[in-house]
Amino acid sequence: MSEVFTLEAEVSYWDVDRDQVMTLAGVFKLLQEAAIKHADVYGLGAKAMTARGESWVLNRIAVEIARYPRYEEKLVVRTWSAGIRGFRGYRDLRVYCGDELLVRASTLWLYVNLQTKSLIRVAAELAERFPVGQAEMFRADLDKVRYEPPAEHAPASEVSLRYADFDGNAHLNNTAYLDCLQTALSRQAMLARPKRVEMQFLKEVSLAVATVQVALERRADDAAGFAVRSGAELHAQGLVAF
Repeated sequence: MSEVFTLEAEVSYWDVDRDQVMTLAGVFKLLQEAAIKHADVYGLGAKAMTARGESWVLNRIAVEIARYPRYEEKLVVRTWSAGIRGFRGYRDLRVYCGDELLVRASTLWLYVNLQTKSLIRVAAELAERFPVGQAEMFRADLDKVRYEPPAEHAPASEVSLRYADFDGNAHLNNTAYLDCLQTALSRQAMLARPKRVEMQFLKEVSLAVATVQVALERRADDAAGFAVRSGAELHAQGLVAF
Protein backbone atom coordinates (compact mmCIF):
# COMPACT_ATOMS: atom_id res chain seq x y z
CA MET A 1 0.00 0.00 0.00
CA SER A 2 1.28 3.49 -0.85
CA GLU A 3 2.84 5.56 1.90
CA VAL A 4 0.92 8.60 0.61
CA PHE A 5 -2.84 8.83 1.17
CA THR A 6 -4.90 10.91 -1.27
CA LEU A 7 -8.24 12.56 -0.53
CA GLU A 8 -10.24 14.30 -3.25
CA ALA A 9 -12.69 17.04 -2.31
CA GLU A 10 -14.68 19.95 -3.67
CA VAL A 11 -15.06 23.20 -1.75
CA SER A 12 -18.58 23.22 -0.32
CA TYR A 13 -20.78 26.27 0.12
CA TRP A 14 -20.90 25.85 3.91
CA ASP A 15 -17.09 26.06 4.06
CA VAL A 16 -16.77 29.46 2.34
CA ASP A 17 -17.18 33.00 3.62
CA ARG A 18 -19.05 36.05 2.27
CA ASP A 19 -16.53 36.27 -0.60
CA GLN A 20 -16.96 32.57 -1.48
CA VAL A 21 -13.43 31.92 -0.23
CA MET A 22 -12.76 28.92 2.00
CA THR A 23 -12.67 29.80 5.68
CA LEU A 24 -9.69 29.10 7.89
CA ALA A 25 -11.72 26.43 9.69
CA GLY A 26 -12.67 24.96 6.31
CA VAL A 27 -9.01 24.54 5.39
CA PHE A 28 -8.30 22.82 8.69
CA LYS A 29 -11.36 20.56 8.37
CA LEU A 30 -9.94 19.33 5.07
CA LEU A 31 -6.57 18.58 6.65
CA GLN A 32 -8.21 16.88 9.63
CA GLU A 33 -10.41 14.70 7.41
CA ALA A 34 -7.44 13.49 5.37
CA ALA A 35 -5.44 12.69 8.51
CA ILE A 36 -8.30 10.73 10.10
CA LYS A 37 -9.13 8.81 6.92
CA HIS A 38 -5.49 7.80 6.49
CA ALA A 39 -5.17 6.71 10.12
CA ASP A 40 -8.40 4.70 9.80
CA VAL A 41 -6.84 2.59 7.05
CA TYR A 42 -4.33 1.24 9.58
CA GLY A 43 -6.62 1.01 12.61
CA LEU A 44 -5.24 4.17 14.22
CA GLY A 45 -8.01 6.68 13.43
CA ALA A 46 -11.54 7.36 14.62
CA LYS A 47 -12.36 3.64 14.59
CA ALA A 48 -9.75 3.06 17.30
CA MET A 49 -11.80 5.22 19.68
CA THR A 50 -14.55 2.60 19.71
CA ALA A 51 -12.33 -0.47 19.48
CA ARG A 52 -9.69 0.46 22.07
CA GLY A 53 -10.79 3.67 23.77
CA GLU A 54 -7.75 5.43 22.34
CA SER A 55 -7.36 8.45 20.10
CA TRP A 56 -4.94 10.84 18.46
CA VAL A 57 -5.09 14.38 19.86
CA LEU A 58 -3.60 17.22 17.85
CA ASN A 59 -0.84 18.93 19.82
CA ARG A 60 0.81 21.25 17.28
CA ILE A 61 0.24 22.39 13.72
CA ALA A 62 2.05 24.70 11.31
CA VAL A 63 0.29 25.66 8.08
CA GLU A 64 1.32 27.84 5.16
CA ILE A 65 -1.47 28.91 2.80
CA ALA A 66 -0.28 30.21 -0.57
CA ARG A 67 -3.87 30.74 -1.70
CA TYR A 68 -7.23 30.07 -0.08
CA PRO A 69 -9.44 27.78 -2.19
CA ARG A 70 -12.69 29.14 -3.61
CA TYR A 71 -16.21 27.74 -3.84
CA GLU A 72 -16.54 24.60 -6.02
CA GLU A 73 -12.82 24.30 -6.69
CA LYS A 74 -11.72 20.68 -6.87
CA LEU A 75 -8.93 19.87 -4.45
CA VAL A 76 -6.57 16.99 -3.79
CA VAL A 77 -5.05 16.44 -0.34
CA ARG A 78 -1.93 14.31 -0.09
CA THR A 79 -0.77 13.21 3.34
CA TRP A 80 1.74 10.81 4.83
CA SER A 81 3.08 9.75 8.20
CA ALA A 82 6.42 11.31 9.03
CA GLY A 83 6.95 8.71 11.76
CA ILE A 84 5.51 7.37 15.01
CA ARG A 85 7.77 7.57 18.06
CA GLY A 86 6.36 6.37 21.36
CA PHE A 87 3.14 8.33 21.90
CA ARG A 88 3.99 10.95 19.24
CA GLY A 89 2.83 10.85 15.65
CA TYR A 90 4.18 13.19 12.96
CA ARG A 91 2.24 13.92 9.77
CA ASP A 92 2.66 16.18 6.75
CA LEU A 93 -0.04 17.30 4.33
CA ARG A 94 -0.27 19.15 1.00
CA VAL A 95 -3.34 20.57 -0.73
CA TYR A 96 -3.44 21.04 -4.51
CA CYS A 97 -5.85 22.56 -6.99
CA GLY A 98 -4.74 20.95 -10.22
CA ASP A 99 -0.95 21.45 -10.30
CA GLU A 100 -1.10 24.47 -7.98
CA LEU A 101 0.18 23.87 -4.44
CA LEU A 102 -2.17 25.76 -2.13
CA VAL A 103 -1.34 24.53 1.37
CA ARG A 104 1.61 22.96 3.18
CA ALA A 105 1.25 21.66 6.73
CA SER A 106 3.14 19.77 9.41
CA THR A 107 1.37 18.31 12.44
CA LEU A 108 2.27 16.64 15.73
CA TRP A 109 -0.28 14.30 17.33
CA LEU A 110 -0.29 12.64 20.76
CA TYR A 111 -1.85 9.21 21.37
CA VAL A 112 -4.03 9.13 24.49
CA ASN A 113 -6.23 6.80 26.52
CA LEU A 114 -9.64 8.47 26.45
CA GLN A 115 -10.70 7.20 29.88
CA THR A 116 -7.59 8.14 31.86
CA LYS A 117 -6.60 11.10 29.61
CA SER A 118 -3.03 9.83 29.81
CA LEU A 119 -0.47 9.52 27.02
CA ILE A 120 0.14 5.96 25.85
CA ARG A 121 2.59 4.40 23.43
CA VAL A 122 1.20 3.27 20.11
CA ALA A 123 1.22 -0.54 20.04
CA ALA A 124 4.32 -1.76 18.19
CA GLU A 125 2.33 -3.96 15.79
CA LEU A 126 0.22 -0.97 14.75
CA ALA A 127 3.11 1.46 14.40
CA GLU A 128 5.16 -1.02 12.37
CA ARG A 129 2.51 -1.52 9.71
CA PHE A 130 1.94 2.23 9.24
CA PRO A 131 4.19 3.22 6.28
CA VAL A 132 6.41 6.27 6.75
CA GLY A 133 6.71 8.76 3.90
CA GLN A 134 10.14 9.80 2.66
CA ALA A 135 9.23 13.29 1.42
CA GLU A 136 10.72 16.32 3.16
CA MET A 137 8.67 17.70 6.05
CA PHE A 138 7.39 21.26 5.82
CA ARG A 139 8.36 22.00 9.45
CA ALA A 140 10.66 19.32 10.81
CA ASP A 141 11.31 21.50 13.89
CA LEU A 142 7.65 21.70 14.88
CA ASP A 143 7.99 19.93 18.24
CA LYS A 144 10.84 22.26 19.28
CA VAL A 145 9.17 25.62 18.60
CA ARG A 146 8.12 27.64 21.66
CA TYR A 147 5.37 30.26 21.57
CA GLU A 148 4.91 33.29 23.80
CA PRO A 149 1.27 34.14 24.59
CA PRO A 150 0.07 37.75 24.29
CA ALA A 151 0.47 40.02 27.30
CA GLU A 152 -2.37 40.18 29.82
CA HIS A 153 -3.44 43.62 28.54
CA ALA A 154 -3.61 42.51 24.88
CA PRO A 155 -7.02 43.11 23.26
CA ALA A 156 -9.26 40.03 23.32
CA SER A 157 -12.47 39.06 21.53
CA GLU A 158 -15.05 36.88 23.27
CA VAL A 159 -16.45 34.14 21.03
CA SER A 160 -19.46 31.97 21.88
CA LEU A 161 -19.18 28.21 21.47
CA ARG A 162 -21.89 26.08 19.87
CA TYR A 163 -23.08 22.48 20.11
CA ALA A 164 -21.44 21.64 16.76
CA ASP A 165 -18.03 22.91 17.95
CA PHE A 166 -17.49 19.87 20.18
CA ASP A 167 -16.30 16.51 18.86
CA GLY A 168 -16.33 12.81 19.73
CA ASN A 169 -13.68 13.35 22.41
CA ALA A 170 -16.16 15.67 24.21
CA HIS A 171 -13.94 18.71 23.82
CA LEU A 172 -13.67 21.65 21.42
CA ASN A 173 -12.71 20.36 17.98
CA ASN A 174 -9.39 21.54 16.60
CA THR A 175 -11.08 23.23 13.67
CA ALA A 176 -13.31 25.30 15.98
CA TYR A 177 -10.22 27.01 17.38
CA LEU A 178 -9.53 28.30 13.87
CA ASP A 179 -13.09 29.56 13.55
CA CYS A 180 -12.62 31.47 16.81
CA LEU A 181 -9.25 32.80 15.66
CA GLN A 182 -10.57 34.03 12.31
CA THR A 183 -13.51 35.70 14.09
CA ALA A 184 -11.11 37.53 16.42
CA LEU A 185 -8.85 38.60 13.54
CA SER A 186 -11.83 40.12 11.75
CA ARG A 187 -13.17 41.87 14.86
CA GLN A 188 -9.78 43.38 15.65
CA ALA A 189 -9.36 44.70 12.10
CA MET A 190 -6.51 42.34 11.21
CA LEU A 191 -6.36 40.38 7.97
CA ALA A 192 -8.80 37.50 8.36
CA ARG A 193 -6.92 35.26 5.92
CA PRO A 194 -3.40 34.82 7.29
CA LYS A 195 -0.75 33.24 5.10
CA ARG A 196 0.68 31.24 7.98
CA VAL A 197 -0.78 29.80 11.18
CA GLU A 198 1.13 27.98 13.90
CA MET A 199 -0.69 26.67 16.97
CA GLN A 200 0.05 24.67 20.10
CA PHE A 201 -2.92 23.07 21.84
CA LEU A 202 -2.45 23.04 25.62
CA LYS A 203 -5.57 22.27 27.67
CA GLU A 204 -8.83 20.95 26.25
CA VAL A 205 -11.98 23.10 26.25
CA SER A 206 -14.69 21.05 27.93
CA LEU A 207 -18.41 20.92 27.21
CA ALA A 208 -19.03 23.15 30.23
CA VAL A 209 -17.31 26.15 28.61
CA ALA A 210 -19.73 28.53 26.87
CA THR A 211 -17.31 31.18 25.58
CA VAL A 212 -13.59 31.64 24.94
CA GLN A 213 -11.49 34.77 24.72
CA VAL A 214 -9.07 35.12 21.81
CA ALA A 215 -6.27 37.60 22.55
CA LEU A 216 -4.15 39.04 19.74
CA GLU A 217 -0.92 40.99 19.99
CA ARG A 218 1.02 42.50 17.10
CA ARG A 219 4.60 41.20 16.98
CA ALA A 220 5.56 42.93 13.72
CA ASP A 221 3.83 44.56 10.77
CA ASP A 222 3.19 41.14 9.28
CA ALA A 223 2.67 38.91 12.34
CA ALA A 224 0.73 38.57 15.59
CA GLY A 225 0.77 36.26 18.57
CA PHE A 226 -2.50 34.84 19.85
CA ALA A 227 -3.95 32.88 22.75
CA VAL A 228 -7.28 31.14 23.32
CA ARG A 229 -8.42 31.33 26.94
CA SER A 230 -11.47 30.77 29.12
CA GLY A 231 -11.03 32.74 32.30
CA ALA A 232 -7.60 31.88 33.71
CA GLU A 233 -7.22 28.72 31.60
CA LEU A 234 -4.88 28.88 28.60
CA HIS A 235 -6.14 26.44 25.97
CA ALA A 236 -3.99 27.25 22.93
CA GLN A 237 -1.37 29.71 21.74
CA GLY A 238 0.55 30.44 18.59
CA LEU A 239 1.18 32.97 15.86
CA VAL A 240 -0.23 34.15 12.57
CA ALA A 241 1.65 35.83 9.73
CA PHE A 242 0.07 37.96 7.03
